[in-house]
Amino acid sequence: MTKKILKSNSKLGRELDLYFTNDVIGKGLPLLTPKGATIKRELERFIEDEELKRGYMHTDTPVLSKTDLYKISGHLDHYRDDMFIFNIRGEEFALRPMTCPFQFMIYKNKQRSYRELPIKYAETSILFRNEKKGELMGLTRLRQFTLADAHVICRPDQLEEEFKNVLELNNYIMKTLKIEDVWYQFSKWNPKDKKKYVDNPKAWRESQAAMKRILDKLKLKYVEADGKAAFYGPKLDTQYKNVFGKEDTLITVQIDFALPEKFNLTYVNKDNKLQRPMIIHRSSIGCFERTIAYLLEKTQGNLPLWLSPIQVKVISFMSKNDKKSEEVAGMFKDEGLRVETDLREQHINAKVREAELMKVPYILVIGDKEEKTNTLAVRKKGSKPEFGVKIKNFIKQLKNEIKERK
Repeated sequence: MTKKILKSNSKLGRELDLYFTNDVIGKGLPLLTPKGATIKRELERFIEDEELKRGYMHTDTPVLSKTDLYKISGHLDHYRDDMFIFNIRGEEFALRPMTCPFQFMIYKNKQRSYRELPIKYAETSILFRNEKKGELMGLTRLRQFTLADAHVICRPDQLEEEFKNVLELNNYIMKTLKIEDVWYQFSKWNPKDKKKYVDNPKAWRESQAAMKRILDKLKLKYVEADGKAAFYGPKLDTQYKNVFGKEDTLITVQIDFALPEKFNLTYVNKDNKLQRPMIIHRSSIGCFERTIAYLLEKTQGNLPLWLSPIQVKVISFMSKNDKKSEEVAGMFKDEGLRVETDLREQHINAKVREAELMKVPYILVIGDKEEKTNTLAVRKKGSKPEFGVKIKNFIKQLKNEIKERK
């Protein structure tokens, strides 16, 4: 039996009119079409709503800063080659590679009490990484991307519970998106690499031991990887392979022992003394673009209804059915559904075939019979046509399917 060749997200992006790159703009800087932007927008809304339900407070911070900020955080020492740095009227600025320094500045803008913790800041952040040209690929590895970023600032006694809460959110999102073929990697430091990592062996041993205790208590299966940690602490990475078999990280959660000290973050404890908080860096879905790439390759473009750029295609059987087709499409639009019409004077089979190739979940054909009975001929993706479907009932069915994110 011939093995089916899976299409990459780059190929699917072009075929389905979702995104493309342009040499004049540059590699690693994709242009999302209205259809591609729709997928991203739906994911962003989903993630932000779920984060707000769980007590996250969303911030809005600048995409650039003077490099003074990154001197404090250590990014300038450990990450400079991966940053976009430039001079503005005598001052050195950088496009942000991470959101954490900005949110730490919000935290330390006023004195905090132990009663306030945990404080959970989230942001849908546009970030910039100076990736090597040869490593750029589709939506998987970019120079500009959007991260569902967040930082949980908590007391040491809250660390285990908050780490567990982060994983619960991640698991819920992966279950909803049907992200299944992944595994966990416990990413640790390399004590010999003084340039890459903060040089504090005691803190590394303690933070790695703390993460291992939490993972083992949660009975999480993982592989260990030396030299893969962030420069400020160990990570739990959710790994996957793309259609080419290349391994990459989808979601990451980190314990940070270094930056609370670098930014002099404190809170007033029960004894009215200043104490350092712990920080969990986390993403609930990772990079939106990379997640879209994963979903496109996993489904081969057959996205669930709630993520599909076009949810319904209304096709007129003949030109005399155009007016009714537009009327039906208007009813779906009024209910907030994403719908397109195809009123071209082409054979019905050709129009249906084109809609199928564009992976539209539901195709509606309006002919004389449908006009007369005020019903629909419905073709669900991968199923046989169903005739005599009542319009209001069908709209209700679609809205329930979207609400449940099936």
